[in-house]
Amino acid sequence: MSKKLIALLMAAMMLLSVAAACGNDEPAETPTQPNANTPTTPAPTTPAPTEPAVTEKVYKTYLASEVASLNFIDNVDSNAATPAGYAMSQLWKMYPNEDGTNYIWMDDLAVGDPIQVDDYNWQIKLREGATWQNGDPINADTWMFTFQQRLNPKMMPRMASFLYSNVVDIVNGENYLMQGTEGYPATVAWEDVGLKKVDDYTIQITTTDTGYTPTDIKKHFDGRDNTPVHQGMWESCLSADGLTTSYGSDLEHFVGCGPYTFDSWEYDSIQVYTKNPDHWNADKYNFDKIEVRIVPEMNARVELFEKGEIFSLSPDANTIESYIDDPRMTTYGSLSVYHIDINCMNPTNPLSGSVNYRKAIYHSIDRVMAADSIFGHMFPVGTYVNDQAGMLSESALTYRESEYGKAVTDMVESWGPAGYNPEMALDYLNKALAECNVTDDQLPIKVKYCIDEGELSWKALGEYMMEQWPVIFEGKMELEIIPYAGMSATDFKKTGDDKWDLSPNDWSRSMSRTYPHTCFLYYTSTYSGRPNNYLNADFDAQYQYCEDIKLGDYDTLLKETQKLEEIYLDTVIHVPVCQALNYELFVDEIVLPVKTYIPGFGWGAIFGDIAE
Repeated sequence: MSKKLIALLMAAMMLLSVAAACGNDEPAETPTQPNANTPTTPAPTTPAPTEPAVTEKVYKTYLASEVASLNFIDNVDSNAATPAGYAMSQLWKMYPNEDGTNYIWMDDLAVGDPIQVDDYNWQIKLREGATWQNGDPINADTWMFTFQQRLNPKMMPRMASFLYSNVVDIVNGENYLMQGTEGYPATVAWEDVGLKKVDDYTIQITTTDTGYTPTDIKKHFDGRDNTPVHQGMWESCLSADGLTTSYGSDLEHFVGCGPYTFDSWEYDSIQVYTKNPDHWNADKYNFDKIEVRIVPEMNARVELFEKGEIFSLSPDANTIESYIDDPRMTTYGSLSVYHIDINCMNPTNPLSGSVNYRKAIYHSIDRVMAADSIFGHMFPVGTYVNDQAGMLSESALTYRESEYGKAVTDMVESWGPAGYNPEMALDYLNKALAECNVTDDQLPIKVKYCIDEGELSWKALGEYMMEQWPVIFEGKMELEIIPYAGMSATDFKKTGDDKWDLSPNDWSRSMSRTYPHTCFLYYTSTYSGRPNNYLNADFDAQYQYCEDIKLGDYDTLLKETQKLEEIYLDTVIHVPVCQALNYELFVDEIVLPVKTYIPGFGWGAIFGDIAE
């Protein structure tokens, strides 16, 4: 995206504000009745006051899919952030500043800033008196138990890397998790990990590098996975062999500690949260109740939005034209690059492991058409590093606008519009067929394109590819759409490598706003929850090199990120389609705490209010 377009979008955002309208549809309470002992003598002419009607403030929102689990240290799906934000507390949380132009850090389970002991050690003071919603205390022991479970080498929680290597790297964190596996020590004692209890309300972390700030430490512990685990509940949910847990599988196997209590959970229907008046930050939250509906279908969301049953709407390609001129519409950038993961281990696909096959798919997608006509007002890209990567760096220079990011974009455009080139696609397919010794009687190659049946835009792209591939590939390769429902893409892939070849996705990495290369974390071999099964040693090595220099010169980091993106494109780690732009409307009765969308914070809707 050009710098000019970004500037226009940002200017538009700054002019937008959400209007607050008065009134509500809920009946007022019956006015207070006169005192039964009122004397028979006429009362003074001043009328007796009546108590004002009390209206419950209910925030109504939605999720496109149900949350698989409340085990936040293992659930890799981004929608888990919703219950984590409402029902859980963290060490610190982001909070809107006074004039609504940015965010500040609010103490939550921690008190005050991290204290630097020396170049490598930081202490965190904990809130005394903080409790779980069942009354159990939250203290240093809680956090030490949580940290040990997050790095549990038996379970290998899929969010573990966000503890040992997020903003900072924790001494021996990765070694403890991976102990006994190839390339790691045979055993590592917990006492050697850089996570320690100092006293009942102080914990200490030890980093592998220097040069961090208190804000870096806060950012490291931000996110849905950085919430505590209730020890008693965890142990009661643990399997006999210690390999699995039912923790968070339902409300009977979960204990919260957040500003809201997770009251009821009708799976695939609605989640209901009520305000926790005993929470230490209760005065920061204005809603009495939050209702989260699970609404996979866009048409159903539109209907609910128009009826006032949900308070915001993010239109898709099929509905955006109806709202594009609505004065409530807001537009802002995104960390997401819509892309397609490719299975390189399908035993039923003779081309599965071929890079030439992957390049054939890469060049076969008309991204300009897809971004505009299928995804609706998105931006076509054949690159992967997102538009916001680097925007929160010290220089505020994004990778895409740097000379290094532009060089990669220019390379992609030299192949064709956003990398689309049917002739190159066919040439690479023919190379893949020859490389894999595919005979004519094995043609056409059937490629399984697996999608959640509620993802209409991805379905439309699949249908388009079904029409185009027989032409582009001269009948040698065809697409077959395999729909599924009731599970995440990650869970569907677990059903077997023979079940899929292509899987749409849109993983994003907030840390890339500061360190651009980190958007690639999910595709490295060390990330246990990775959505792909294609591993590349050069890619891993270059990612680690970027990690090693991320606290050094930013220009050097941008240059090395260019090399990382070039490896990504040369080996086709996965196939990018378009840079996601967000379009969102809020109903008039919602008062948001910020004046515009704030990257890294959002709208702060949890701190919003209902207009009087």
